[in-house]
Order: sequence, then C-alpha cells, then structure tokens
Amino acid sequence: TPLLLLAPLGMLAVALGFILYAMRRTRDWRYLLFGGACWVVSVALKIAWAVAANAAIYRVLHPLPLGDWLFYLYVGALTGIFEVAPVWLLLRFTRLGQVAWPRALAFGIGFGAMEALLLGLGSLANVLTILVAPELAPSSLSASVTGVQGLDNGLAAGWERFFTVLVHLFANVLLFYGVLRRQWRWFWLAFAVKTLLDVVAAWGQITGLDVPKTLLIEAFIAVCGSLAWRGVRWVHARMESA
Repeated sequence: TPLLLLAPLGMLAVALGFILYAMRRTRDWRYLLFGGACWVVSVALKIAWAVAANAAIYRVLHPLPLGDWLFYLYVGALTGIFEVAPVWLLLRFTRLGQVAWPRALAFGIGFGAMEALLLGLGSLANVLTILVAPELAPSSLSASVTGVQGLDNGLAAGWERFFTVLVHLFANVLLFYGVLRRQWRWFWLAFAVKTLLDVVAAWGQITGLDVPKTLLIEAFIAVCGSLAWRGVRWVHARMESA
C-alpha cells in the first residue's frame, strides 16, 4: 500500500531537515560534506570487515557462556572501531579537528544525515520497485518490505533516524572537543555511546523484532537521542567559551 512510502519519506525528511538546519546555522557545506564522506568510508570499512569476519567470530563466541551477548557487544564495538576511532585519529593528528563550533556542528550533522539520506533512498528504491514493478522484486525483498507496512512502522523509521542523528552529532562533537582539550577521555565517551546504541540494535536484529521489542528499542533510542541533544548543548557551551 502507499503506507509503505512513509518509512523512506520519513528518513529522507529527517535527513533534509538536519541538512537545512546545518546550513542555516553554520553555512559550511564543506564540513557538512566532510562529515558525510567520513560516514560513507567508515561504514564501508565496517561492512567489509563484517562480511569477512562476523560469521567466524559468531561460531567462536556462540558456545561460550553469555556467548550471544558477547557477540552483540562485538557487533556494537565495530561501530566504535570503524565510525569513531578513524575520525578521532584524522581530527587529532591533522589540522582538520582544530576548528570552531560551527564546523564541528556541520561535520556531526553531515555524518548522521548521510546515514539517514542513504537509508531513505535505498528504502525508497525498494518500495517503488514493490509498488510499480512487483514482478521485478525478489520474494525476499517483497516479504521484508511489506512485513513492516503500516502507519506505526512507517512513522517509527523517521522517529528512529531523528534520534539516531542526534547520537551521531553528539559523538562527533565530542571528538572535536577532545581535540580542542587534547584529552582522550572524550574519544572514549564517544566510543562508548556509539557502541552501546549498536549493541541494542544488534540484539534486536539478530533475535528478531516483535511489537514489544520494537517499542522497547525505539524508546531506548529516543532516550539516547534526547540525552545526546543535551550533551551537544553542553559541548557547544564549552567550545564557545574555550
């Protein structure tokens, strides 16, 4: 049904809204694109590693006590390793991290908005294939897309992206603040924040999502995003006064 369009359009609306906000507040399209490019590279590296190693690591961890949770922790840590550590090293050991607040804000929004944009475009392409030319869509794609139709699931996609972008923003401005202060603890905080979010996401994706679990995860993401926004304001105040 046309309700299938709610999810991709919601994600695209979130991406566009954050991009417009960044341009209005910073007028720095270069650091906005820089943040987006860093997301693309870091996620490409993470996917390449996951394809090569995840199955083998799961076979090692699964038989152990709490092995499944160790695997969820490993999957979450991949986000810290590939999305946080390379950005920190790039900012810390070049002049790219020695910038004022507007550029840190633009970078963080670009990083998160790129994820929302590409996920939204990919989802939109899948939905349009189902609606316009269903005979071209594999049965697995049809089942996965139509299985999440409905007003609640459609709105949840935009909801989730909105709060996730805030988490990306917080983690990245922490890295800029750490560069400014020359303190590694802000890197470790950003690493922990991103890892925790993806531990929960891995648990949901691997064990399967029913309605109660989906609501629980979406509520958790909303809490994390709300706290992240408070954290962004905290970092802003300290970078402006530095």
